[in-house]
Amino acid sequence: MMLLLPPQIRGLATRAALLAGLAAVTPAAGLRAEETEPAAACEEGTEAANGLCLSAGLIVDTIGNTTGGVRSGVAAIAQLRLAAHLDLEKMLGLEGWSAQASAFGIYGRQPTPTLVGSLAPVSSIEALSTVRLFELWMERSFGEYGSIRFGQLAADSEFATAEFAGNLVSGTWGWPVALANTLPAGGPAYPLAAPGVRVNIGDPDAGTGLRAAMFSGNPGGKYGVDTNPQAHNRYGINFSLAGGIFYMAEFVTGGTAPEGSDDAPRPWTLKLGGWYHNGGFDSVNTADDGLSLANPASSGVPKRFNNNYGYYAIGEAVLWRGESGLVGVFGRAFTQPDDRNAVSVQLDGGVAWRGPFEREHDAISLGVSWARIGNDSRNYDQELIAFGADRPVRDYETIVELNYNYSIIADRLAVRPLVQALFHPAAREPDERRSATSALPNALVVGLRLTATLY
Repeated sequence: MMLLLPPQIRGLATRAALLAGLAAVTPAAGLRAEETEPAAACEEGTEAANGLCLSAGLIVDTIGNTTGGVRSGVAAIAQLRLAAHLDLEKMLGLEGWSAQASAFGIYGRQPTPTLVGSLAPVSSIEALSTVRLFELWMERSFGEYGSIRFGQLAADSEFATAEFAGNLVSGTWGWPVALANTLPAGGPAYPLAAPGVRVNIGDPDAGTGLRAAMFSGNPGGKYGVDTNPQAHNRYGINFSLAGGIFYMAEFVTGGTAPEGSDDAPRPWTLKLGGWYHNGGFDSVNTADDGLSLANPASSGVPKRFNNNYGYYAIGEAVLWRGESGLVGVFGRAFTQPDDRNAVSVQLDGGVAWRGPFEREHDAISLGVSWARIGNDSRNYDQELIAFGADRPVRDYETIVELNYNYSIIADRLAVRPLVQALFHPAAREPDERRSATSALPNALVVGLRLTATLY
């Protein structure tokens, strides 16, 4: 069967298999039959010893840009995730304590920068090819009162999430474009976690509560102007304390999930959040002498702000719930000042149908995301044109995605064909690989995601 695949995909599959071999350090690997389902003691993975849960999962994305963007073509990328969760109360008698470590093996060609050129990554697993440590933390739970977690953390594992966006493949429905294109190195989110502390008060996951955290301001570390932060912190072991401090807080409330199912979504959820960064940020339009950066007479040095901030709201609801399926919707809104951020507003939303056509483990997902360029950035473009530049004015980027998750082996193996339409990729910012003066044309992307639970 491998011989029938194109050479590029064969090579990717071979490397993905080699990465999967890392899972051999665990007591077992590979897809398992129904009679060896993961032990109930583990929320994820399999209990390898009393209090020790191990998991391994593989994602392979094959993405084709059929038209528009930077150029047409096909790219493939694979991600192997290994994780270990330790219940330290079971293992060592430390009441309420737990720990977790996770790592990624990433290999392949990133479709967004090479083919599409959009602000939103068309694949949520896109990253520099490497093997890297991701999260590494300890947590103390205080039961219904909350918990505290510290170590190397990823904000996108808990903050600004929408459950019904979980099957959408584009990365913007996880860590949004509004934050990824604003924060240094993209912020403490895949693939870069950062040292930090997170506190839960109450029960934001299943009831009502407050979630707050502080992270190192730049997870990439101290890197040069033209250096890729992922390359600078290539293995995830820099434990960067550079770039000030990034704060996030999120109030969560919602209905109570139905009894009898551990993973049933809540009937409705509301999240209100905000973030603050105390590092330095450049003005998008004003020089330090007060003139426009587009003006040749200006100093050319951006005015410096000593902080950045933003707010967001997220809502989700179950519209219909049956015996083996449900329909849920979500919506998110992000806003931040346009004098220091190119993207000032992002709105997204969608619908998820779980268990369509009497197939309990399948799902259909539809999502739409709209990211608007702020007035200050648009004014900068207009002033460039007034001073003789031949270029368009940036406006917005919209991405629409539809996919179907087809389960082959329940909770073990699935394929997810998808289609994405991108309108105004990069918000009409020219790309010299296509044209130095014209906006990128609208793109149409098709792809296939394979997901496998190895352990």
